[in-house]
Order: sequence, then C-alpha cells, then structure tokens
Amino acid sequence: MIRIQPSAFILMAALMLLLPLDWLLAALLAAAVHELGHLAVLHAFRGQLGFISIGGTGARIHMGPLENRAEFLCAAAGPAASLFLLSLCRFFPKTALCGLAQGIFNLIPVHPMDGGRMLLCVLRRLCPRWAERIFHTIQCLILYGLLTLSLLLVFCGKAGFLPVLACITVLSRLLLSKIPCKSA
Repeated sequence: MIRIQPSAFILMAALMLLLPLDWLLAALLAAAVHELGHLAVLHAFRGQLGFISIGGTGARIHMGPLENRAEFLCAAAGPAASLFLLSLCRFFPKTALCGLAQGIFNLIPVHPMDGGRMLLCVLRRLCPRWAERIFHTIQCLILYGLLTLSLLLVFCGKAGFLPVLACITVLSRLLLSKIPCKSA
C-alpha cells in the first residue's frame, strides 16, 4: 500500500516550479530506482513490507524488523541502486546525475537516512552495549557540523541557500519521523 501525505503535493508543486520537466522526470525516476533497490533486498530477505509513505521529505518504506545484517544490506541497497544509475550516464545523463546526488545524500550517517541505518547496524555489531549512545553522539556532531558549514558558506557568499535547505531536510526527517524498524 502507498500512502501519500499532503506535504508530498507541496513538494511536487515546488519541484514543478523550480525544475524543467526533463529534470523533474529524471529526479522521479532516480527516486523510484532508489526505492526499488530497498524493496529488492527486502524481498530477498523475505522481509515484511508494511507500506510506503511519500511525503515532503521523500519516500519511506515502513517494514517489519530485520536482523542486523539484513537491515544493513536493505539500507545499503537504495544508495547502491542510485549509484548504479551512473553506469547509464551515457544514455540517461540527467537521471544518472540525480541518482548520484540522491545516493550521496542518503549516505549521510544520520537516522533515518540510509547512511544512518547502516552506521547503526555496524555499531550494533561492533559494540552492542554502547551502539545507541555512540550513534547519537556521532549523529549530533554531523548534523551540527553540516549546518554550521552550510551557514558559513552562505554568509561568506560561497554558496546559495541550497546547503541550508539540505540540512533542514535532514533535520526534519530526523525530528519528524520514527525509526521504522529495529534489529531483531
């Protein structure tokens, strides 16, 4: 089942105003490939799919709990699928570029981003007793560092407000969402 939140329509309207149609279609195709990567690995591990939600901060796959290895591979599959699009750069350069941007963005190690899920799985394997505390500390340092860097770039005139918007997107995903599943 797919649930579309009202914020998804606001995001789509903004993207339609900001992007030419060919870039919008490339971004949507890259996003679909990314999510299909997650779904393929979830299916391979016989994971339980709850539903897919599409909102203002992107798409999320809500699923049942997975064991740590399966969770790591499921999280890694999205960015891997996005980066796979680079192999199609000759035929679909805009989609490949959108896939590259989405793949790198999703590797940021904060929850619920794919990189955050992967880091948490690694920490649970290496130091299960302290994993949550270490992860929270790393996540806070990364978020504050990214926000500080993006604000410095804006105020020094080296960048527009895009880095700040990216940080706000990550923060909103972090603050407005629950962890969809935990390792068994």
